[in-house]
Amino acid sequence: MKSHSITALVLVYVVTALTAADQPAPTANATNQFSITGMSCDGCAKGVAAELKLNTGVVAVDVSFSNKLAVVTFDTNRVDSARLVKVIEEAGYQAKVNTP
Repeated sequence: MKSHSITALVLVYVVTALTAADQPAPTANATNQFSITGMSCDGCAKGVAAELKLNTGVVAVDVSFSNKLAVVTFDTNRVDSARLVKVIEEAGYQAKVNTP
């Protein structure tokens, strides 16, 4: 009978540990504005938006050609603003984070 109790406790421990490991980390969303130079049309803005959306952790993207601005909401546990600037630059444009 004692071995059944120990087996049951081990099983409960293993199931609890596996369940905890399967849980996603809590999100910490931030929204930043990025000034973008070098865009010459709405197609450029759509291309930048598409590149940003490919990044894990990006929740929402709005890129405006007329305002030369990208507004990006992202999970700071998965991506940071420096990486997003790099993505914009790798797409062929210059970018900087607007600070409040």
